[in-house]
Amino acid sequence: MPFQSTLQCFSLQSFPDDYYQGCELWERALMSQKLPLKRLDFPHPSEVNLPCQTGWIGNLDAEAVLVVIGGTHGIEGFTGTAVQVDWMQMVANGLIALPDHTAMLMINALNPWGYANNRRCDDQGIDVNRNFIDFSQPLPINPGYEELQPLLGIRDRDARAKAMDGYCLRVGQRPYEIAFSGGQFNDPAGPFYGGQSPGFSRQVIESLIEHYSLAKRRLAVVDLHTGLGPYGYGEVICDHPLGTDGLMTAIEWFGPGCGLPSTGTSSSVPKLGLLDYAWHQVMGPKSCFVTLEFGTMGTAALFDTLLDEASVWSNSECASHHSKAVVAELMKAHFYPLDDHWREAVIFRARQVLHQALVGVS
Repeated sequence: MPFQSTLQCFSLQSFPDDYYQGCELWERALMSQKLPLKRLDFPHPSEVNLPCQTGWIGNLDAEAVLVVIGGTHGIEGFTGTAVQVDWMQMVANGLIALPDHTAMLMINALNPWGYANNRRCDDQGIDVNRNFIDFSQPLPINPGYEELQPLLGIRDRDARAKAMDGYCLRVGQRPYEIAFSGGQFNDPAGPFYGGQSPGFSRQVIESLIEHYSLAKRRLAVVDLHTGLGPYGYGEVICDHPLGTDGLMTAIEWFGPGCGLPSTGTSSSVPKLGLLDYAWHQVMGPKSCFVTLEFGTMGTAALFDTLLDEASVWSNSECASHHSKAVVAELMKAHFYPLDDHWREAVIFRARQVLHQALVGVS
């Protein structure tokens, strides 16, 4: 399968300045395809001009599908758009050959409200990547978060940091990260909140799985994220359970360097309600879901930034436009570095991983 492994034809112009430019760049790249297309957009209920864009490229009857998702965590959609735009340009320019039996489903701005507002959550405060639980059952409990919650509300930044450091020293780094980021369902104003019912983005995913009969196809799903792990490195993270076909397939396609949260070999930790789980339920043999996570400023900076954001937005009636604008810029600086070298590293690694996924699923 032809593949240009260098950065030939690479342009930083695939990285948008805002959500609306990202939508334009993505649409232009989609419409440049010489293959059959099917376009489906999902307008956000809060505003018709905030769509999640999706495009099917290739044969509608394809037995294998490469699914690329961007913007699960709104603000991380900047990078998700850039990667998808670059990849679609590679296909349009003939640098990537899509086999006849393989199609691609590109999902841009899965959480359009968060993307447009420089937020990680959606308009309901829901972390989309904690929303995929069975809401007909009692909500999961994260006991560590319940211990942490009073500390997160400390307004003085230094005092809060000291209290959280004390908690971390007492329980250990990994239990601390699980407590903080593993998902919680009792604090709507807090970070990593999974919600009380299926949100807009979950409904989009479920609609696409049904509309394209994806449970009947062989799948490679790559969900694009930023903010966690070493600066500029794209880690392939796999949350398929140990011993399953999905995990073995991921290792076969992406190599033994796959990070496994369940074994402690990833920058991520085990989490509740991941988007992954919806796909796991419909995947047959020789299919897998992975997250491609591009590191930025480290875990400590990630947690601090999200707490600063939560503090401003939880008091949104009192917060000034200026304070929201300041925290929005802090969020963008963490999740979307204005650094050409970081962006080059993102494109190089994304091309590599998406090519591995395409070869594997084909």
